Amino acid sequence: MSLLSLLLAILILVGLYALWRRRSGASHRMRPSSRRSGVSRGGHSDPNRVSRHSQRELLRLVHGNRAVALRLVATVRQQNPGRSEQWCWEKAIYDIQRDRRA
Repeated sequence: MSLLSLLLAILILVGLYALWRRRSGASHRMRPSSRRSGVSRGGHSDPNRVSRHSQRELLRLVHGNRAVALRLVATVRQQNPGRSEQWCWEKAIYDIQRDRRA
């Protein structure tokens, strides 16, 4: 009987742990996505806001050379007036990745 009780207790603990991980993981995943998308807490998109992820990714692709990254974004911005700052950063990232594949 004690083996059955121990097994039942372990199953309950594993189930509670899985439930806790799912809940904490879901709330953790929801928070950063709103920051990355450039949406403020009020729900309004800021066209001049650039996600940290995009900034880090572009800097990684240009080996940390901030001047090159900013020049690439400025060129994209000039060629695509009216686009958001986030879009320009993502386009610069896409262009570098595309050119490196070719």
